[in-house]
Amino acid sequence: MSRDARLARLSRDHHHALTLALRIQRELASAEPGDVAALARDVLRYWDEAMTPHLAVEARALLPLLAAGHDGGLALAGRAQREHRELAELTAEIRRADPAKRAEALLRLGAALSALIRWEERDLMEWAQSHLDGAALEHLAEAVAKSLPAQAVPCPVPHLP
Repeated sequence: MSRDARLARLSRDHHHALTLALRIQRELASAEPGDVAALARDVLRYWDEAMTPHLAVEARALLPLLAAGHDGGLALAGRAQREHRELAELTAEIRRADPAKRAEALLRLGAALSALIRWEERDLMEWAQSHLDGAALEHLAEAVAKSLPAQAVPCPVPHLP
C-alpha cells in the first residue's frame, strides 16, 4: 500500500533513520578507534537534529491518536513509546560510554533503530493509515508541518574517496 501524503513526511524521516542504522552496521564492521569516534559524533548530531524532533512529534501528535483508537491502536502506541525510550537510553549510553565500549553501544543503537523503523513502517504507519479518519490525519500533518522542517534531515554519510 502506498503511504498517505499526510504520513509521508514521517516516512521520509524513517527512510533516513534506516540509512543511519545501516551505516552504523557497515562502518563498524571494519572500524578503527578513530572511525568509531567520528561515527559516534555523526550519529549523535543526527540524533539531536533529526531524531529527537521526529520522536517528539510522534509522541505528541501520532501516538495519542493511535492510543485513542480501537483494534490494537493502544498496543501499538505503547510499544512505540517503549521503543522510543530504549533509543533515547541507547543514545545517552553512547554519549557517556567509555571509548572502548562505544562501538558496542552504537551497534545496539543501529540494531534497535533498524528494528523500530521497519516495525513502524510495516505495522504502526499502516495501522494509522487504515484506521485514522481524514480529520485525524490532517491534524497529524499540521502538527508535523509545525514541528519539523519541510524536508527530512538526510542521514550523514561519509564522503567516498
